[in-house]
Amino acid sequence: MSTADEIKKLNDLLKERVITQEEFDLQKEKLLNSSATTSTTDWLTLFLLTFFVGVLGVHRFYVGKIGTGFLMLLTLGGLGVWFLVDLILVVTGQFTNKDGQKIPRT
Repeated sequence: MSTADEIKKLNDLLKERVITQEEFDLQKEKLLNSSATTSTTDWLTLFLLTFFVGVLGVHRFYVGKIGTGFLMLLTLGGLGVWFLVDLILVVTGQFTNKDGQKIPRT
């Protein structure tokens, strides 16, 4: 079940007075924090793709950023600059997938 579906279910429970507003707010915050902070993408795979074929943008295809992947492919990683920035972001655990979820170093 998606986060949006779970929040809708909580909202229905709130309307039916099964849960209080405080319980709703607490559960909603938990759902939003747990789903929006990290990704299920494997960090090691992302790092290896970035390190070995990063100038071709393969790591961006891997995380779902297709448009910028093509741009990196066409510009050879922004002549290496974009590649280096992405490599630093991956190593520090700040690189995100297409949904904005960070891919933490494990």
